[in-house]
Amino acid sequence: MTIVLGIDTATTGCAAAVLGDGACLAMANARMARGQSETLMPMIDGVIRDAGIGMADIDAVAVTRGPGAFTGLRIGLAAARALALALSKPCLGIGTFDALLLQAQDAGAFDGVEALVCVIDSKREDLFVAVYDDQGAPLAVPQAMRASEIPDAVGPRRRIAVIGDAAEAAVPSFGADFTVRHFPDIDLPDPRAVARLGLAALDAPDDAPATPLYLRPPDVTLPKP
Repeated sequence: MTIVLGIDTATTGCAAAVLGDGACLAMANARMARGQSETLMPMIDGVIRDAGIGMADIDAVAVTRGPGAFTGLRIGLAAARALALALSKPCLGIGTFDALLLQAQDAGAFDGVEALVCVIDSKREDLFVAVYDDQGAPLAVPQAMRASEIPDAVGPRRRIAVIGDAAEAAVPSFGADFTVRHFPDIDLPDPRAVARLGLAALDAPDDAPATPLYLRPPDVTLPKP
């Protein structure tokens, strides 16, 4: 049995799950804007214990790599890399959009729509946006944009599904010509989806680097000379 630990701290939550050959053995999650650094390791210990395994039984660690909140990404990636290093196991970086896309596919969010829009809160005036066609193929490179710009990214498609933790900010940008389905339950990355994608990435780990994926540079102010 291949055991994968999935971790997410990329957005406004903290979550961990243990999967054995793709089946969930244990999961825990909590919504939080901050505090992931204090919560994550006890949560991991808890799901390992609940799964009835030991740390040494883990075959790989999968973690969301972004886009998302800068602090949350650093917390999750640092913990995942440290744990994988200690265990001498692969550490696999999974895109936040990829995890949410898998959740949308599982939930049937593509049924009857022409495009799916995934929107993540950037904690700024813009939003992190990815747009997919009705088969789940990307229509453009994910990017940061204002809510008012999202309809242009969708193009001529008019039946839309919207997911992600910033979906409520995006939905009003679509006018009367659009038919919009909002899936409020698909808002944060599910650690089970992260682990499933990690399991699939074991065949090509170089394609899943555990490095942060940023859609814009961090907001920093350099000291004056």
